[in-house]
Amino acid sequence: MTKTHNWIGDIITGLIWIVVGILLDFAIQVAGMYSARSMASLLHVSPNSAGPIMTMVLFLAVFTTIVVVVVGYGVRQRSPKLGLHKFNAHKANWIWRGYLMIIGAGILTVFLQYIFAGGFQTATNQQALEKMASTGGTNLVFVILLAVVVAPLVEELIFRGIVLNYFFKDGPWWLNVVISGVLFGYFHVFQDFQIFALIQYSLMGIALAVVYKKTKQIQYSMMTHMLNNAIASLSLISMAFH
Repeated sequence: MTKTHNWIGDIITGLIWIVVGILLDFAIQVAGMYSARSMASLLHVSPNSAGPIMTMVLFLAVFTTIVVVVVGYGVRQRSPKLGLHKFNAHKANWIWRGYLMIIGAGILTVFLQYIFAGGFQTATNQQALEKMASTGGTNLVFVILLAVVVAPLVEELIFRGIVLNYFFKDGPWWLNVVISGVLFGYFHVFQDFQIFALIQYSLMGIALAVVYKKTKQIQYSMMTHMLNNAIASLSLISMAFH
């Protein structure tokens, strides 16, 4: 009875932390977007000028730090060793393995789309980021920072740190890995549901969960996430300057 109670209690606590983390993640985005606009209005300058951009970067840095501390506290309740550990070359190999798994997930998703949908369609979430980044200036900086810094830090703490430590931590190895992937996938498509986007993001989440499980240090899944998003962001930068 005690084990059952703890199991249910962990899931409930984990769900609460996921909701808190997602709300704080949205708070980061709102703070970033409106801080630049507010500063531009206050100074009577273009939102794409240096002052608003620097203000946005500062707000993103402050809010992201706060969220990392708060959600990190939640993860630490089940994984006390959470933190920045000494770099381990053997574990770092999982960064490249994880990235290759993510590439494989993308290829598989495209293949499935051509078979069952007759063509490829970019996820709505990605389309929105591309549209925003294409305008350049503040929006481009915002999207790049969001993709390469904020998302890898915050999303890994939520969907790997919380999920893998609160959901069936002592259960079958694969169970919370799949849950982590599906929740991560749904998070990226819940505003405009697309089945193939769900599959792609879910497989990406599973790959990142495997990296965390294999290394037992979340910094490596964060670095894998950063690597993937940084490479993907190169196309956004190219679009903004053409």
